[in-house]
Amino acid sequence: MAGTHGDGHFYTGFPFIFFGLLILAGILAIVLHKRWKGLPKIGEKFYDPIVLFLGLWCLAGLLIDAFAHIAGNVDDTFFTPWHAVWYSGAAAYGAYIFYAILPNGGIQQLIREPFSTLKGVEIQHRAGVYGIIIFAVSGFGDLIWHETLGVEENTDILLSPTHIGLFIGLMMSVTAPLWSAWADSTSGKNGLPSQLLIVFGAGAAWCVALLMVRYANLWFAPLQSYCYSGSLDFCDNQDYNFALEQGLKSLFIQAALTSAVLAIFLQRWKPARGAMFTLFMFHAIGVWVYSEFDSNNLTMGITLAIVAEVLALGYDRIGPKAYIPLMAASQVMVFMIYGLISVGDIADTSYWIEGVNIHVIPFGWSIHSTIGSIVVCASIGWFASLIAFPPRQPKAIEIE
Repeated sequence: MAGTHGDGHFYTGFPFIFFGLLILAGILAIVLHKRWKGLPKIGEKFYDPIVLFLGLWCLAGLLIDAFAHIAGNVDDTFFTPWHAVWYSGAAAYGAYIFYAILPNGGIQQLIREPFSTLKGVEIQHRAGVYGIIIFAVSGFGDLIWHETLGVEENTDILLSPTHIGLFIGLMMSVTAPLWSAWADSTSGKNGLPSQLLIVFGAGAAWCVALLMVRYANLWFAPLQSYCYSGSLDFCDNQDYNFALEQGLKSLFIQAALTSAVLAIFLQRWKPARGAMFTLFMFHAIGVWVYSEFDSNNLTMGITLAIVAEVLALGYDRIGPKAYIPLMAASQVMVFMIYGLISVGDIADTSYWIEGVNIHVIPFGWSIHSTIGSIVVCASIGWFASLIAFPPRQPKAIEIE
């Protein structure tokens, strides 16, 4: 089922974008090589910023490609402009990693002893090295997959085996600075500048994960899929249990994802001023792009980032075991508040009684489920905090 790229414009074609971006990256690499008298090898100064920059380049390509697939703006071919952005970033990343891990014996030694060279990479740097290898293998497979089986659209993009490999490889690649900093006892202790690489790595991985579970996110779903209106007509959905169950599944999955991202970061670092706002802005950008640039989603994302930063001001007092549940619940509350504003424009009441239950907008769920969903999401955050910060085990008593 191989196809041909329908866009004949040279400046928007795959070769021009792919090789043009690589040429620009090559010029920048030459300039830095002369200024630094050599590009940094793995683990050396400026290695992590370069790796993060290249990872964000790949992430930008993913965001563009994901939007194209979601919007249905794809050709029946692998060689699209958005793939050119994504895979040029991967090629630059791979070329730099090849240079960074090159042993003293040069290319010949790398060819003779590839596995020994990879095994010799320190554990804190393996995510970036192994991640780009997984990405490269998956990318080659994606080329074959697209040209033989066609191009995926909508939710199918999340289940293509080659795309899953690309997602995993990209997440490993962008989090490389995070794991490098994890092994450094002095990392992240000098304010926001010392945490930027860490936050950008975690946030970029969050963007990828958001795409992987896009189908289970109410920020992207039509109101009718999770709203119940009973005898009213603001969402025209009469199946209460189905609407409620769809909504709860999505809220719980997103609460777990948010809690996991926060637990990883807070397990190792105390958030600097501005760190949580920056981290949650990656979430905001992700939902904005994946919703086809819905301004309401961007506004909700920015609001959630502000809430995250405000609550972080009291982090010393509340600690991670309270902060994580609060943010898991806040994600739901922000969504409900904005839903209340939008539904309030078309519903002439804020509640109604059906049988023995009080149903409330914005979703038309019963008062029990509306409040209970917030509590359960907070509970998910609390469980995540217990996993990340378990109680100390008692010391074993030696018996003589």
